[in-house]
Amino acid sequence: MDCKTNPAISVVIPTYNRAGLIGRSIQSVLDQTYRDFELIVVDDGSTDDTSSVVAAFRDPRINYVRLRRNRGAGAARNAGIRMARGKFLAFQDSDDEWLPTKLAKQMLIFEQASANLGVVYSDKQRVLTDGTITYHASPTVVRGRLVDPATQFYQVYRVGIQSAVMKRESLDVAGYFNEDMPALEDLELFIRLSKRCDFYHIREPLVKYYETDGLSKNLHANWQARKLLLKLYYKELIHDPALFVKECVWLSRIRTGYYLRLRPVHPFLRGLYKAVRHSLPC
Repeated sequence: MDCKTNPAISVVIPTYNRAGLIGRSIQSVLDQTYRDFELIVVDDGSTDDTSSVVAAFRDPRINYVRLRRNRGAGAARNAGIRMARGKFLAFQDSDDEWLPTKLAKQMLIFEQASANLGVVYSDKQRVLTDGTITYHASPTVVRGRLVDPATQFYQVYRVGIQSAVMKRESLDVAGYFNEDMPALEDLELFIRLSKRCDFYHIREPLVKYYETDGLSKNLHANWQARKLLLKLYYKELIHDPALFVKECVWLSRIRTGYYLRLRPVHPFLRGLYKAVRHSLPC
């Protein structure tokens, strides 16, 4: 890539205290057969040796920036977006790995598609903590649909942010990551994108997703995020009562579990009432 011209793709990797893992992630991006990209590593206030690991690569396509304090994945990704120069954006996680032809196959789809296409994503290989590899099939996203009638859940659930490439103009219209989301910020972004552009599903794994003890395992963060999703999309979800009720029950069960660790008895219905009451708009 000529450093005087803008790259086709800006790849953003947010990271926080992943010095032992981020090298694998960066290398998988640098090993792409598609070469026209820049790589922006956003260090979300790490206190480990992340900066030295990144500096050791000595690749001119890498741009490293360190935030002054830890602000969360959404804010770190947004910082990368604001620095990005490419017409397309891709997001890698600091503990995952791309297969070498990922970007090439996705950009080929964009070259052949209509102007309405905004996101191209793929399936994944899921690597469990014991080394077992399973196939993670992503859902098929239909433009303008919030809930998948087959699963009775958000249709974009299980679309991995690390598997997607999106047009910058689509992201600019939909808006960036919601920094109020303590988790599931990628799901919430995909909901907004699915209202405004088409998605294309590549039915083969182009990403290795490693099971770790990251944010996706934080039950309380997920509880807060799913409560916020109910509030954000309440007007649409009331037309899909199955999902709305399912989420209210899940929220109540998790919240009640926290109370039961503090008190001998706490009524389930009271927990359900509180979960629903705090989920609705004022």
